[in-house]
Amino acid sequence: MTETPEPNATNETSGTNKTKTNIKDEWNGRTIYIPDDILADMEDTYLESQLKLRKAGRDEFKKNRHFYPLLVQFGIEALSDADADEIQARLSDLGSE
Repeated sequence: MTETPEPNATNETSGTNKTKTNIKDEWNGRTIYIPDDILADMEDTYLESQLKLRKAGRDEFKKNRHFYPLLVQFGIEALSDADADEIQARLSDLGSE
């Protein structure tokens, strides 16, 4: 039995897309609200990460396609490993803003 690819599926080779499509057509969107100081840290981290990758020879690092998913993945990993006290400390930091 052979599987037929989804209509919007893209062929992938070595983890990269052969055809670039608009991620708005590929992924689900979410609107989130973030305090200004965290947003500033996010922008700084994006620029720093982009520079690190450029120095390592990878020129393409798109904010929506690459940075935001990485940011969420790293955040999920850190939050999953955090204990209740660590989570409460971060929540307290957010509450003081």
